[in-house]
Amino acid sequence: MKKIVFLILSFNVLFAALENYNTGTWNLQGSSAATESKWNVSIRQLITGANPMDVLAVQEAGVLPSTAMMTPRQVQPVGVGIPIHEYIWNLGSVSRPSSVYIYYSRVDVGANRVNLAIVSRVQADEVFVLPPPTVASRPIIGIRIGNDAFFNIHALASGGNDAGAIVAAVDMFFRNRPDINWMILGDFNRESGALVTLLDPDLRARTRVVVPPSSTQTSGRTIDYAITGNSNTAALYNPPPIVAILALEGLRTFLASDHFPVNFRRP
Repeated sequence: MKKIVFLILSFNVLFAALENYNTGTWNLQGSSAATESKWNVSIRQLITGANPMDVLAVQEAGVLPSTAMMTPRQVQPVGVGIPIHEYIWNLGSVSRPSSVYIYYSRVDVGANRVNLAIVSRVQADEVFVLPPPTVASRPIIGIRIGNDAFFNIHALASGGNDAGAIVAAVDMFFRNRPDINWMILGDFNRESGALVTLLDPDLRARTRVVVPPSSTQTSGRTIDYAITGNSNTAALYNPPPIVAILALEGLRTFLASDHFPVNFRRP
């Protein structure tokens, strides 16, 4: 038992700050079946390859692979109709397991295409579901590991008009928890410069946009990125040293999606 406790504590000490995580985001553009190779090939490569990600936000996640097993853990917040289920996905074998956790929200209960998922190398200490910040928005899902929180978002396709409201909602959620540093990853459907104009000056001062130097969609737009922040209004924000790059080197094969995966890590 002491060894298990020590191992869990070691994970928390190992990370302990946003810049110590290797994170990513990818709009998978849906997967229609549990045998879909977008999960079994491409997502697997991003979390087990030469530069494995610790936390990966997946938009349009479709259906999870059939080998992902649901745990009894479920989060169903009051006033939000869409729950989050926790899954364990063994990427190894029965004799030599290598498992990750998936936090999955079936936003699209009909076509099962534009669902949201967060893949994490360690089990989350806390799971969040924030209500949609506008009438037309999707719920905001997130996890906390130690003092670090990670959110997966997919802004409205019509120009990401709710992107500013999404950032403001996450900031307000942690207003009484200034010890938590948060990171919003996803498809903002809006260029970062246009997003910043939607934030009030106080919130702008407590956030940092982390954008890759090249386009993240085949359209030539850069709409997949991350925003880091802290909700402590009484302190000067010190952003983590994180850069964004396209994660194409982590994919030996690239399956159909009009978005490119983005990786956030230390320079």
